[in-house]
Amino acid sequence: MGRFSGGGSYDHSIKRMSWGDFRIYWTVDFYYSGSRMRFPRVFYRDTNKAGAKRFAKKWGCNSPEDPRSARP
Repeated sequence: MGRFSGGGSYDHSIKRMSWGDFRIYWTVDFYYSGSRMRFPRVFYRDTNKAGAKRFAKKWGCNSPEDPRSARP
């Protein structure tokens, strides 16, 4: 991942919110004209179990059934 190449997103994760709801997270770096710094922004969406499973499969993070993804 470089500044001028298509870096994409990173730090994909899933957090269990309640009985059937999950929150999915990912980070994208933004760069602004005239600055050499990167500005990471975290995005999130709320979804159901099926959406969380698709996200986990696509990005290789912990699936909703995995006990490591259930954080207090």
